[in-house]
Amino acid sequence: MSTMTARTYKNPFTLDGRVKVVPGVSNRKVDAVKGLLERHYAGDAIATATLHEALTSSDAIFNMTHLATLNFVPQYDMAPRVWSQIAGTRTVPDFKPVTLYSLNRSWTDGNGGSQVLSDHGAAPVIPEGTAYPYAYISGELAAGAGVVKRGFKTDWTLEARINDGLAALERLPSEMLEVSLDTEDADVWGALTTQKTAASNLLGGLVPGNAVAIPANAPFSRDAVIRAIIELSQRALNGRKIQVTGNFNLLVPTGQAVYVNFVLNQTLNAISTNPAAGTPEFLYQVNGGYNPLAGISVIESDWVTGTQWYLVPKPGATRRPVLERLDLRGYSTPQLFVENLAGNYVGGGTVSPFEGSFSADVITLKLRQFGGGVLWDGGIGICYSSGTGTA
Repeated sequence: MSTMTARTYKNPFTLDGRVKVVPGVSNRKVDAVKGLLERHYAGDAIATATLHEALTSSDAIFNMTHLATLNFVPQYDMAPRVWSQIAGTRTVPDFKPVTLYSLNRSWTDGNGGSQVLSDHGAAPVIPEGTAYPYAYISGELAAGAGVVKRGFKTDWTLEARINDGLAALERLPSEMLEVSLDTEDADVWGALTTQKTAASNLLGGLVPGNAVAIPANAPFSRDAVIRAIIELSQRALNGRKIQVTGNFNLLVPTGQAVYVNFVLNQTLNAISTNPAAGTPEFLYQVNGGYNPLAGISVIESDWVTGTQWYLVPKPGATRRPVLERLDLRGYSTPQLFVENLAGNYVGGGTVSPFEGSFSADVITLKLRQFGGGVLWDGGIGICYSSGTGTA
């Protein structure tokens, strides 16, 4: 699985601007809360009592939340992500549907759409003394794809805080991490499974050396995967064939990777003649020989179910992106908030959020995260099979 290496921050207090500092939070106060927490974890009863007092009578809760975020973000960065093996990343400035501008034959003269570039996308030759022609690039809008806002709130009652002590806050970074990573998965796998169209479907047909045609939506097999590769190579976008210069990911339901890898690793050993059809027939064995499917990576996912399977070019294997996760500029990191609507004590003084809300004595925490996913061009760059064997 993909991982990110630990990074060094020039400003550890804000993680180089990724963590916003709210009023009441300072480096000194965060260090004080951190010291109390470390002593609390070590079993210092005085530190535990001091921390409880600080949380209910000062702005220590905001500093503790800031500290939890400082612990969360590096873990978030370095966490393994399966989705990064099948999708790239694109940063967008707003919530509008994303548009892809690409350097291909969509460059036209802007007057009736006449083609300016050659059939292979090359710029035209300019004879001596002649004017350069105008060419205008056009963007392609991905319908239904853009950044969305996700999140939730959770209430922690005053009684639960007293009974539970600081256990919930101790678990908060790890619990946030799990939710955030699952949210990223939903962005990518959701785009793959919901934005595909009929353009993605395995139509079926012949493969070299096999007289029997592969049916539409064929179940997984070596020949079905070969047929999917052939169909992808025959598809065209803006008049140009889709070329995969790297390799593919084969996406299958959870629990099937062992069997699928076994089938893919059978290698071509010899060619014989099918006595019934009188045509050449490939024979495969597990060891030795040439394997045309070597290099395909098998990835399991709960988002792929039943007999379904997907053949998807690896990120960067095509000049035009196929599947991407969307980041919102300036909001690439999930955020943790504490509601501060506790009111004031009679006679003055602000009530800590850890004393509960004004109306119900509950402490409300909120997680907010931005992201999205896009499968470009209606999924023409992937091959999908339901595995049913019927169109």
